[in-house]
Amino acid sequence: MLRQPQRITRMNRSDRIVVNWGHIALLAVIGSTIAAYLFDARATSLKVNNLLFVQPAAIAGLLLVLLVLPQCFRRVSADEPAPEAEPLSHLAKVAGLMAALVALALSMERVGFDVATFGFLVVALRLCGERNWIVNLGFSAAFTALLIYGYGAIIPFPFPLTIL
Repeated sequence: MLRQPQRITRMNRSDRIVVNWGHIALLAVIGSTIAAYLFDARATSLKVNNLLFVQPAAIAGLLLVLLVLPQCFRRVSADEPAPEAEPLSHLAKVAGLMAALVALALSMERVGFDVATFGFLVVALRLCGERNWIVNLGFSAAFTALLIYGYGAIIPFPFPLTIL
């Protein structure tokens, strides 16, 4: 059943704001990491060659953090029940994605950057809800090929590759 869009109204005195502190903490970690990396890069050298990619990407990342921040605050009416905690299935997906990322990092040199990236994408798409294997495998293959050839054009050192 489709829900009707809510009309934006003024807050009643009985309405309250629910703050998602976990998301705010994550955004703080992401934003502070981006800022620290930018400050470190600028402290090393202010030459254009050194900041060509870092500074615009860092500024874009910080702007994205600021755009996501308002979503951490939600208005809830007094008659609406309090939001529930995350179900354990969501936490299991997060743990699975973390394990897949660790496996990617540890297997890049053994099986090759291309095979490790392809495997990570297949697992990540499956965990995030993609059930169509043709779409999953096709997207993973196409993205891996674009990533390998894109990195090869930008970064001068060779990656250990198995297939590509």
